[in-house]
Amino acid sequence: MKGVILAGGEGKRLRPYTLKTPKPMVPIMNKPVMEYSIKLLKEFGITDIYITIFYKGDSIKNYFQNGEDWGVNITYLNEYKPLGSAGGIFKAKDLLDEPFIIISGDAFTNLSIEDAVNFHFQKKALVTIVSKNVENPLEYGICQSDENGKLVSFVEKPNDYKLDVQQVNTGIYVMDPKVIREYSFLGETDFSRDVFPALLRNNERVFVYNTPDYWRDIGSPDSYRKAREDYLRGYVTEVLDQTLNTDWLENIDSLNGETNPHNSKYITRLLVPCPSYKKQEVLNLLFQDQHDGRYSNRPEEIFISHWSGGWTRIIDEPSKGFIIYSKASRRNLAKEFANYYFKKIKQWQKV
Repeated sequence: MKGVILAGGEGKRLRPYTLKTPKPMVPIMNKPVMEYSIKLLKEFGITDIYITIFYKGDSIKNYFQNGEDWGVNITYLNEYKPLGSAGGIFKAKDLLDEPFIIISGDAFTNLSIEDAVNFHFQKKALVTIVSKNVENPLEYGICQSDENGKLVSFVEKPNDYKLDVQQVNTGIYVMDPKVIREYSFLGETDFSRDVFPALLRNNERVFVYNTPDYWRDIGSPDSYRKAREDYLRGYVTEVLDQTLNTDWLENIDSLNGETNPHNSKYITRLLVPCPSYKKQEVLNLLFQDQHDGRYSNRPEEIFISHWSGGWTRIIDEPSKGFIIYSKASRRNLAKEFANYYFKKIKQWQKV
């Protein structure tokens, strides 16, 4: 499977942040928002990534280059004029010769790609739209699906919408290459305005996967601010290494059974993706390895006290893998604890 990130837009709604910076390069915690998407694709095993670029595309190319530093292979799809959200995809139909996932450049998410892809193949879908329930759907494209998840209507940013539907388009899609082979769109093309209506008219197998995972776009100053706040409050369980000052962790309650998790200064949180069929084996090896650890009072987690101070808590998160929390009085020590168990779990998955 291949990945595509849409990074060609001008980001006019996000001004003034995008006056000198393309929207996918706007930072969250000192990293471009698109870097989170690249690492998310990499963790699922997608290493061939195509990035559409137009507005200030050189800054994207100069930062990510060929993707080697992230363990991926990046190919840039240059747009010499704006081609909309879908125009660059149809222009690259000779390159996208296998199923692929598209992620909007303004998406900030910890989507379980595995769940979305499994849904896509189970439904034998031509296209799967990843949706998310939001409080105010009128700001987005609204997806209405039937009881089987098949798309029955799509309304882009309506002024008024009477149906009680909160599923909105996240700008993340799983696609069969048949779409771009059999539909001839040239020039500026939009998924919402052009592609989805055409597929609906032809009664194609377009399905909607409603994700429970975190998602927010950063397309406006307000949503960008909220995305940064979500990160700091620990709402985003990422694939990435996060070493967080616990002064910010107002919503992490009693990670080690204490009423106050601030006794040590730093917590590092890591997510280790793991197939469900490997989990019990990994847990068994983890328990065998930790002579100084102890079981938690919850069967799906283990708590480990470190002789040098601090602790690690490893939780079996059913839909994603394992979540590691490591706590220590020094930033580097918290990272060292978490990285140790991250590598162990990855290694044990291969046994």
